[in-house]
Amino acid sequence: MHAMLRFRSFTGALAALGVLLFSGCGKMRNPLRAEAPPPPPEYAAVPPHEAAKLSEADYLKRKATVGTRLERLEALDVIDRTSDPEMIPFLIERLEKEDDPFLQIRVMHALSKAQDVRAVLPLRRLAMWNDTKLGIEAIVTLFELGDDNFVPRLIRMMRKKEENPELATLAHRTLRRIYKVEIAFNDRAWNNYFRSHRLAPYQDLSWYASFRPPPPPTVAGTTKVEPRPEGGTRLPQQDAMVRRHILSAYEFWRPDEP
Repeated sequence: MHAMLRFRSFTGALAALGVLLFSGCGKMRNPLRAEAPPPPPEYAAVPPHEAAKLSEADYLKRKATVGTRLERLEALDVIDRTSDPEMIPFLIERLEKEDDPFLQIRVMHALSKAQDVRAVLPLRRLAMWNDTKLGIEAIVTLFELGDDNFVPRLIRMMRKKEENPELATLAHRTLRRIYKVEIAFNDRAWNNYFRSHRLAPYQDLSWYASFRPPPPPTVAGTTKVEPRPEGGTRLPQQDAMVRRHILSAYEFWRPDEP
């Protein structure tokens, strides 16, 4: 009896799969078959002799996409100076698709100046896995956008002094640049300073917050990151308490007084 029921359920599943396949709803993909690349955007597909007919924005996009290295740099400079919020999606696309690290860093500078929260997620992906100067610049850009969640990666890079002294020195120099303080080449000192000088107040977050931190706060109704006043802000009572507890947990070591 049980064997008959199992046979009927098996044949029923096969029949349902056949219906899906023949109806076209269950189209199966071949993982070994290469898919055709997506078509290029219209501004990139325009022949060179017709590029003059493009709008100014599309002409800059075309130049920044298919131009020579110098032309792409010039186009990114113009886009940066225009400060057009409509160009933010294009800059994010160039950040993800550009294969020249120098031009990617130039895109980061433009995104930092724009102060748009839409750039945070692609910058996080770059900062998470890249252990070169490009990844360090991504962490700096995130810091300038109000996101300091990847600063501990810079501190960990300092520990590679023996295996990669150039990267460790660059990480230390970058920490001094973004915080504008002079602290010795000591990862414990920088960990202590980082924990006591977070950019955003602590929040009551879900258990997965450490894996997916929230984006920086924005101005109401826009994608602009809230400006941070010079000299820091007054800490909420809960935030001050949490920071005080963190400092007390690290009392076992203090940097020497200069």
